[in-house]
Amino acid sequence: MTAQVHDLVTHGNTTYSLVGVDGEGLFDPADHGVEVVPASTACWRGFACTYGVVGGGLRLVALEAQVPEELLEDAARRLPDVFGVAPTPSRVCGPLYDRLDRAVAFTGGLLLGDGFLHDLYRHMGFHPAWKYERVVELLFTDGGLTGVHDRSAEMAAFRDRISAGEVQEPDGRPGGVDWVRRTFTRDYGRSLPPS
Repeated sequence: MTAQVHDLVTHGNTTYSLVGVDGEGLFDPADHGVEVVPASTACWRGFACTYGVVGGGLRLVALEAQVPEELLEDAARRLPDVFGVAPTPSRVCGPLYDRLDRAVAFTGGLLLGDGFLHDLYRHMGFHPAWKYERVVELLFTDGGLTGVHDRSAEMAAFRDRISAGEVQEPDGRPGGVDWVRRTFTRDYGRSLPPS
């Protein structure tokens, strides 16, 4: 297993990695008739989304979804459309559904990271927010943006506390099935310092 491909979120002039989720309503291919399988060890869940914050709302911009091999090989079977958009080939995680431009009724918070600190790389799962130089939290209600908070200084202070041995990494010591499972979540508890 390797570090996982993150969903992306464009906010302002920056495209961030989606590194923390606390809420409900993000896009799920299964809800739209798209069956996915693991694309590679770097995309175990089989899909990656690109979102954008446009006009004060969260929108799904693109989807890459690795579908079962028999669908790709069988010319008589057509891959499903998503919101009326047919897929095109992609090199990252499977067929690409581009220019979707669909509102996403997410309610909750998203932690976005930019400037990954490579010396903190771990060869497993999704990297949490504290491993990024710049971290922004976006809050939504039914897809409408209700708050924006810069969490960069908080994450830097948390990294310093981990480095100084004052607190342990939220995921705990590497190794074991529970640790692996935890690294594959994007829960806020993996990113935010304990209160």
